[in-house]
Amino acid sequence: MTHTTPRPARGEGGALPAAPGIVGVLGGMGPLATVDFMRKLLDATPAATDQEHIPVVVSSIPQVPDRTAAFRGEGESPLAAMIVSGRRLAAAGAGVVVVPCNTAHLWFDDLEQALGLPMIHLVDAAIEEALALVPEGGKVGLLATDATLASGLYLNRKAPQGRAVQWLLPTAGEMLELIMPAIAEVKAGQLAMAAPRLTAAAQRLRARGARALVLGCTEIPLVLDEQSAGLPVIDATAALARRAVAWARQTAPRRESVPVSQSL
Repeated sequence: MTHTTPRPARGEGGALPAAPGIVGVLGGMGPLATVDFMRKLLDATPAATDQEHIPVVVSSIPQVPDRTAAFRGEGESPLAAMIVSGRRLAAAGAGVVVVPCNTAHLWFDDLEQALGLPMIHLVDAAIEEALALVPEGGKVGLLATDATLASGLYLNRKAPQGRAVQWLLPTAGEMLELIMPAIAEVKAGQLAMAAPRLTAAAQRLRARGARALVLGCTEIPLVLDEQSAGLPVIDATAALARRAVAWARQTAPRRESVPVSQSL
């Protein structure tokens, strides 16, 4: 007799039924940044056991077209590939979607509409934490790709409670000589080469009056931290992770604690 393993019940259209509290991570942009984001989800979760961690499904498909090249008009739009990847998350039962890539948020509204799922905006999370850290009128430095800066993704985003962010940006030379080469080096796994470039860029912003620094590209926190930057940093992906954990903990059904003797 042949024994088969029962398959889980599936919802309409072959998808697993949505379950409360499942966070969908639309990753792969880049792969190392996705792994880093997953660690940040763990770090943001107050858990003492496996079962207390939030449920997560991940679609890390690195073949999404380059976001910066697409913004420049030099490459294919990433939207179609992101939609396909996001639908894998919806089919797996995700109740919310997060994208640990800053530049990908240029397509945020279209992606959210296509998926039909709520999404958490990374820039909103980062700005909220920056405003909590910097006093009124204080300048906030921003390290990001040239597409993120040129698009106004951060600069034009409305801050909560009507408070304006006083952004301080790198110069064109710093973008060309330090930041963009460093991001490319991180994507190529050359972290030791990228670190001094990003450290120099951060310290130049500090010298021009930045009170804190938003790390607005998911590759940057992999090699730059508060100690090397010389000023407080707001890691945008860590801010997104904290929001995702808060969403999952508020959405998931409460579970009564079961004594160990009853669970054996």
